[in-house]
Amino acid sequence: MKVILENWRKYLKEQEEEDSVKQIDSPKQAAIKNRSKKLLDLIKSPYKEFVAKLQKSIKDPKFAKFLDMGLEDGSTTDDIVKVGKADIPVKDLQPTQSQIGLADSLGYLSEKAPKGAADLAKGSVKPANIGGRIITANGKYVVDGHHRWSQIYLINPEATVPAINFEVGGFFDSPEGVLKLAHLSIAAVDDDVPLKQADSATDIYKTGGNREQIKKILSQTVSDEMAEVLKPYYKAQSKEQVIDKIADNAEALHKNTAGSAGKGPIRGLMPQTAEKSPETNKMAAISKGAVNWNPKNK
Repeated sequence: MKVILENWRKYLKEQEEEDSVKQIDSPKQAAIKNRSKKLLDLIKSPYKEFVAKLQKSIKDPKFAKFLDMGLEDGSTTDDIVKVGKADIPVKDLQPTQSQIGLADSLGYLSEKAPKGAADLAKGSVKPANIGGRIITANGKYVVDGHHRWSQIYLINPEATVPAINFEVGGFFDSPEGVLKLAHLSIAAVDDDVPLKQADSATDIYKTGGNREQIKKILSQTVSDEMAEVLKPYYKAQSKEQVIDKIADNAEALHKNTAGSAGKGPIRGLMPQTAEKSPETNKMAAISKGAVNWNPKNK
């Protein structure tokens, strides 16, 4: 009996030692776990802090390589994001940034391409022609292209905007969540986190929806040429009446979006998906799962 017990204890000890060896990660596994934890902590940080930390982290070649390992991290599917083209009514979208400049929205159209206002004013079935697709998420958040979206809204809120839309759930199904994913895709593809500062002097949210303030900005923004182009579509007799119509649309934009926009980051912290390379590069990367953005599954 004594021999049997000793042999049994020896067997148990050997099993424990074998199990402990099995539980020890390889150096590669340990590195992936450490970087996954770092990424998860980064994603959980407050938005402004997240952007600053990501700018710093992407300069580390090891972190940059890890962010590109979506297809080499042991799973080829955990980082895949559904991406597709969509034509979305502008009224169905909410801004994720806290600033929408009326001059930024209408300035180029007014000064450089006033005839383009006619296409926006008459278009309600086909998507508006704004020189490309904006980036949206979950069919409800504007991620990049806010001023092209607001340009359409101000001229014709019944129109639709052409978009590249990505679908993501869980923690990322929030305004800050989709912005963080966009930043991660840019960092992975371009090895950079570009930002662009903006002049917020004509920000519609600063007006508090005050019609007179809105009209004052529009009077300084809408050119005579643009007003002439819009008169037939608005059944207007004067520039003043055209501005009144755009002010109606501006008030509606403010009323329908001020709640969500007030919680968003300033424009200077927004992802710039087309700054270094085409935005389609980032959307292609997340659609095939190449961006290692999903640390919870590592």
